[in-house]
Amino acid sequence: MSTSREPKALAKSLRQALSERGIEISHSDSLECVARQLGWRDWNTLSAHLDYKPLRLPKHWTIGGSHPQDYDMGADEALGCALIRYRHAMTDPLAVSAGGGFGTLMQTVQADTFRGKRLRFSASLKAEDVGGAATLWLRVDAEKGRVVAFDNMETRPSGGVLSGTTDWLKRSIVLDVPSEAVTVNFGFYLRGTGSVWTRGLELEEVDASVPVTQDAAPHKPKPMNLDFAA
Repeated sequence: MSTSREPKALAKSLRQALSERGIEISHSDSLECVARQLGWRDWNTLSAHLDYKPLRLPKHWTIGGSHPQDYDMGADEALGCALIRYRHAMTDPLAVSAGGGFGTLMQTVQADTFRGKRLRFSASLKAEDVGGAATLWLRVDAEKGRVVAFDNMETRPSGGVLSGTTDWLKRSIVLDVPSEAVTVNFGFYLRGTGSVWTRGLELEEVDASVPVTQDAAPHKPKPMNLDFAA
């Protein structure tokens, strides 16, 4: 249900209409009724939506992810950095989504000048009420989107993704760019709920003394646990 009329005016009209029928309700109760009629959980949630301003998408950056519609992504003008925030609590009636996907702010560049080199992607991240993970990611693709190098810090035992609420923390990813590379893709993402800020991004060549961080789970030497035993 939607309307072009200002919700407070609707609440006033509702209160007046009920009064004419001998039903008296308070101003706050009428606001709550209007909020529910418009599909919102309560008046506070609707009021936050009325004050909500979408973020500006910075030039040269694109939005992606499994559920980009669940996130507001762009520049935080007040802090002078980039921000991804889970948007349902602010902008969607009843906030029905559980934040099961992720949204990313990213760039894709040609790999020509990076082939045969070792790249480090680094930045500082800050998290607030993150219910999943906030992290950097770096991926190198060959022809037809075939992934030849990838790291998103998700499986690191320490110094990996951010969760909960944290102050600024530095993170970095180091990958080799093979000769068949076509594109280099990088960015940061938020999985689940909350907010993540990033600043101080750098994509630079490093020498062989800097170890790669690519997560490559070791392959088993033979098939194992084929009967699904505990």
